[in-house]
Amino acid sequence: MLRKDISISDTQFPEALERYLGKLLHERIDVRPFEGTRSLPSFIGRIYTLYEAYILGRYCVIVAKREDAGTPADIAKHIDIVRNATDATVAFATMTISVHNRSRLIGQGVPFIVPGNQLYIPDLAIDLREHFRAPRYRQADSLSPAAQTVLFHHILYPSRNVTTPSLLAKRLRYSAMSVGRAFDDLIAAGLAETVRHGKERHIHFNAEGRHLLEKATPLLRSPVRSLKFVRGDAFGAHLKLAGETALSHLTELASPRIDTFAVAASDWKAISQTADLAETDRDAANCIIETWSYDPAALSDTNTADVLSLYAQFRDHRDERVAMAADHLLENLPW
Repeated sequence: MLRKDISISDTQFPEALERYLGKLLHERIDVRPFEGTRSLPSFIGRIYTLYEAYILGRYCVIVAKREDAGTPADIAKHIDIVRNATDATVAFATMTISVHNRSRLIGQGVPFIVPGNQLYIPDLAIDLREHFRAPRYRQADSLSPAAQTVLFHHILYPSRNVTTPSLLAKRLRYSAMSVGRAFDDLIAAGLAETVRHGKERHIHFNAEGRHLLEKATPLLRSPVRSLKFVRGDAFGAHLKLAGETALSHLTELASPRIDTFAVAASDWKAISQTADLAETDRDAANCIIETWSYDPAALSDTNTADVLSLYAQFRDHRDERVAMAADHLLENLPW
């Protein structure tokens, strides 16, 4: 068990975090109460106090230990819950920690902050321990789902000229706050910059069209989180065709044996119940459902998933025919 920490007050602990982070990173860090607790299981709020901050340009949620939080394995599970609900870089924070449990948290891949002692956030490539005196950081190796969605929307629909968080949020089915974080990710990746016009923040990309996609390609990741083998009428659920099914509709790739559809991971449970789609084993399935890290309907006005998401999914496929089909998708775009 982690040993009992110094009492975390609502004012002293965020101030300690601000001082520690500001001194190490040589920039002002504003640590505020986290406003999205309603999106989390209630037990998280009972065990932890949550804060939010921008660290090295990345939106972070800080999960501070209020009382005995359990083993490092428990903390790792709780951090994953918060990360999945917020799409943020999430770090555990405490005033004291034993050397043994610090090693166990590192082994579990849990980012953590111990003010005055250690800052360990591998997502930002920061590892500052007592015997180090300078942080090490690098550019993220991939875009967040929200940042990738904003990027793809800009490339696919340049004529729509949607550049503010509020307008993009309506189009892409994110909150304005999530789009604002996506802007920060795109800036950190060197793909864009933002300017303010009055109260509105506008994004401006540093390239356009194919050139922009080429700059972003090393940072792209497949939108697919999981595959589900399903029985039921997926067409009746009005889902987008996806996977190799969509690829075969848009290129000369041969059609697969059964159809694949895509749905936002957050919508899967509700849609499966409404449309009576039941998971089964591979041999009994009549369709495959891909759950995506973002809403496939937000980027496509047709019955198939958008070509850039398909490209991100299949560009490095082990089957050369599939990878070539993914490359062919780009040839059909009106660059």
